Amino acid sequence: MNDSLLNTDSFVCIRQSEPLTSTNFKPETQGELTTDLHPNSTLDCQTKYERQVTEKLHGDSEKSQKIRAVPIHRRPDLLVPCADLVNSEWQRSQAARVHSLQKSCPEFPICLVLLQGHRETERLVGHARLSRVVGHNSSLFVESVVVSRAERGKGYGRTLMEEVERYAKSRAFKRLCLTTHDKQHFYAHLGYVLSTPVQNAGAMTAFVPMEMLLRFSRMPSEEANTKKQTAATKMGPQSAGELVVQTLTETPYRDAKGVPIYWMHKDI
Repeated sequence: MNDSLLNTDSFVCIRQSEPLTSTNFKPETQGELTTDLHPNSTLDCQTKYERQVTEKLHGDSEKSQKIRAVPIHRRPDLLVPCADLVNSEWQRSQAARVHSLQKSCPEFPICLVLLQGHRETERLVGHARLSRVVGHNSSLFVESVVVSRAERGKGYGRTLMEEVERYAKSRAFKRLCLTTHDKQHFYAHLGYVLSTPVQNAGAMTAFVPMEMLLRFSRMPSEEANTKKQTAATKMGPQSAGELVVQTLTETPYRDAKGVPIYWMHKDI
């Protein structure tokens, strides 16, 4: 998978028009989940996350229907089915997609698969990929979010994003960032707000230090962009010139193909 932010794989595709429902699948105590964790923690916090999911599912199996998010590197048997799921939206060869999914690791990027049921009843419902954000140690970038076509319109899009948020919290991250072409209203309903561009580190962090990525990143920081927009707004419309403010119906940002794209984030 091309790890560039402007690759079409980074665009969210959850086709849902019906009202979305939640599984009410919440951790018992957030404080217990984040205590003594750091964004760089790996196996310990991941194990705590998975143990918490397991305990919750045992106590509420009927309501949750055994829905859970699992890192795909813990389930190599799902590599091919997951590759087919992601390819249903962003076509690549199966071998290339499997190779991309195999990059999932505790140090990021990490691919989460949403599963329902156990053993013979288990079904692969969705997928999302999380990567570090250059220059923002407490932020993760969410991409390649997709729900199985057969399961759309049933609230799994919301459930998948809730599981992504829960996993990020378990690793002590504070913000989720993403881009979308046309699902900005869906994400706004989940608490995301319009944002400025960030740089997705992708799989680069596996062999390039974050400090080096930050040095060569050409993306302006979110704080710098915010200050520029605030200053231009104070000067008034005439002084601001061609400043275009991003709204849920209009965005000044474009992808590599010139298609409008919305940048959003949520503090968690």
